[in-house]
Amino acid sequence: MAFVDNSQEGKDAITQASIQFLFQACILVEGQAVALATVQTARLRNSIDHTVDEEELIGYVGSNVEYAVYVEFGTGEFAENGQGRKGGWVYQDPSGEWFFTWGQEPHPYLRPAFRQNKGRIEALAKEIFGGL
Repeated sequence: MAFVDNSQEGKDAITQASIQFLFQACILVEGQAVALATVQTARLRNSIDHTVDEEELIGYVGSNVEYAVYVEFGTGEFAENGQGRKGGWVYQDPSGEWFFTWGQEPHPYLRPAFRQNKGRIEALAKEIFGGL
């Protein structure tokens, strides 16, 4: 009996399962992040999206809104890492009105979205990869 090399079919099955897993895991995290995002104008919440790089087998969930990182980690005196600007500052809004602020407290939505779904993501991995 001759040796039959099925390694490519096996690799292809693992790759397809990985892509399926990443899409489903990202959708779970995205949905929770949308639910957790603070809402003033809904711009941040509506911008949360996911993408999967099928070549690199990496899933991303996030926002392209320029201030999203400041909502997640805070600013100024309240910055989560303690590296924010100290002593407060003034800024002018688009209407021309001036404001003083010490910064903004963090309102994490992405990291908690992952943590809250970690068990479901692990179960999803077992379900998808368990049959291979």
